Amino acid sequence: MNEFFYYLIQSSGILAAFYVLYFLFLRNERFFAEIRWFLMMSIVLAVFLPLVKIPYTVLVEASQVNVSSDLSVGDWIAGSIPEVMSDNKTFYSIPVLLMGIYLMVSLVLLIRSGIKVWQIWSMIVGKEFVEKDNCKVILLDEKIPAFSFFGYVVINRGEFENEELRNIFIHEKVHALQKHWIDLLLVEILSIVFWFNPFVWLFQIAIKQTHELLADDGVIARGFGIGQYQAILINQLMGAEVVGLANNFNHSINKKRMIMMSKEKGPKIRRYKLLFMIPVVAAVLVFNMKAIKVHAQEVEIVEIQNSEKVKISGLILAENNKPTAGAAILVENSAVGTVSDSDGKFELEVAKDANIRISFIGFQTRKMAVEDFILNGNKENNYFLKIKLKSQKGEVLPSEGNDWSSNEKVKKNKFDENEIFVVVEDMPQFPGGNKAKLEHIAKAIKYPKEAIDKGIKGVVFVRFIVSKSGSIKDVKVIRGVHPLIDKEALRVIEEMPNWIPGKQNGKKVNVAYTLPVRFGTNDKGGVEKVAVTKKDNIVFINGKKAYNMVDNMPKFPGGHLEIQKFLARTLVYPKVAQDNGIQGRVFVSFIVNKDGKVSDPKIVRGVDPSLDKEAIRVVNSMPQWEAGKQDGKPVNVIYTVPINFKLGKGNDASIQIEKVKSE
Repeated sequence: MNEFFYYLIQSSGILAAFYVLYFLFLRNERFFAEIRWFLMMSIVLAVFLPLVKIPYTVLVEASQVNVSSDLSVGDWIAGSIPEVMSDNKTFYSIPVLLMGIYLMVSLVLLIRSGIKVWQIWSMIVGKEFVEKDNCKVILLDEKIPAFSFFGYVVINRGEFENEELRNIFIHEKVHALQKHWIDLLLVEILSIVFWFNPFVWLFQIAIKQTHELLADDGVIARGFGIGQYQAILINQLMGAEVVGLANNFNHSINKKRMIMMSKEKGPKIRRYKLLFMIPVVAAVLVFNMKAIKVHAQEVEIVEIQNSEKVKISGLILAENNKPTAGAAILVENSAVGTVSDSDGKFELEVAKDANIRISFIGFQTRKMAVEDFILNGNKENNYFLKIKLKSQKGEVLPSEGNDWSSNEKVKKNKFDENEIFVVVEDMPQFPGGNKAKLEHIAKAIKYPKEAIDKGIKGVVFVRFIVSKSGSIKDVKVIRGVHPLIDKEALRVIEEMPNWIPGKQNGKKVNVAYTLPVRFGTNDKGGVEKVAVTKKDNIVFINGKKAYNMVDNMPKFPGGHLEIQKFLARTLVYPKVAQDNGIQGRVFVSFIVNKDGKVSDPKIVRGVDPSLDKEAIRVVNSMPQWEAGKQDGKPVNVIYTVPINFKLGKGNDASIQIEKVKSE
């Protein structure tokens, strides 16, 4: 919706710029055909120029051979459960209200225009016509002003047969033969879409005025005296307008038309003013250019290849062979993927030569080639395969994406006895922000010559701790490629300047962070470069955008302690679960919307329908949160809360609300 509004604003601005050119330089000129071309081309350019996006690359010289970090995937943090995201807005939000008003006015104008066209059409369709001078003429007995539309001239029979009034027919014939009705329809459509822009209505007036000047010029060019013609125009002035959309003979009989008839045509060189359109077009194209900054000598933007696609499907199983709901299935080196449903099943359309990664809390991330599905899967059922995940042993390692779905702590760090968080209310930041961090990595990395010679490439995943003081500690490779480039990735991260530390409940804390660093070589042995993007911490799942992590995470009123108190006093242990000894931990994900309201709760990992239902009920009853922010703007953020339903002796119920952090 925001993109649509942005398009309308940009298009309106272009239209305004073109009208200013017309008003300042062209409205008093006599090359009417060229002015008509200018006005119509202005409309076409205003509609289509905002859709043109031109990427370009800026090269930044470096003293060493550089390779950029893996900027196309973003900063990844431990324990990923990507969620499907939709821009959930309440019915009374400002964008929705604006869109409603816009559509309502547009609908009214569309109906009005439809009535105009129908009125004209009803006067033309089924009527007998005569052909004169290659023009179809419909003769009416009613005393109406002559007009033309759809290539027809509609005129009173008496005026048509009166030789003294022949110039009235000539005037309308010019309209018909030059197809002015097409211009009128286009500008009418434009006024429906851009009704809020005053320049649209000025354009409509300018185009109709130009049509009349063209028709007047056509009459005079055929030898009719200017004085006689002007007298007929004045006599017609009192005639009633038939329909506003058509070219009427008596349309806008004003002083300007009288003056322009007598005005001499200027030299052809004055048509150079039409070229003023070029700077406007150039300015718009420059405005729509997107800079892609890379650091090195050769540029190769990494994109998903448009290879042949295939639909695959599968069933995700845990070690106990139970279906796993909410497992993330992501296409490698992209942000495309899906999640398994409540039965552990998934479907995904993907390129045949791609790889996918399957991850879930507490399980090892599994990499599979799409080719495995094609060779081993059930072809009749979208190459269906059963996939078993292995549980993680010891410390939980990061996998793709960002998640904050449980209260488990990351293992205590050796340098400090303080707790290490994976996700906090205010995440640590590199000085200057994310873009500065990416540029720093790109400048700092020295691609080992031996690795280049051997064609060693890949993505090295480095995890480190941003301490309470902002210093970088405990740097280690959690998924390497080769010692040569693993070592270089470690060096770059270790030599980073101090960060702005993360905060939890207003206090500085230690935060675990994971960065992917991509090393690559092209076929000629040069260094492969990657485009800088702004899609960090965004996952596209089934075509929908999801924020897994933002600069400022959403906050429950009063902080984490209050959310625990709220859940503790609101949750009711279902009696049926108590009677049957059912207990366990339920993971509930939901969306904290831009306005702070909670919506779309769903069970990421359930225990029993009765417990799952109670968890959903409580989430739906939550009060309004403080919305999360990305780049200073409120955004929709996925949040996950783990709730532990536990039975004591004699099936006494207790509900443990765990801290909302990451596993």
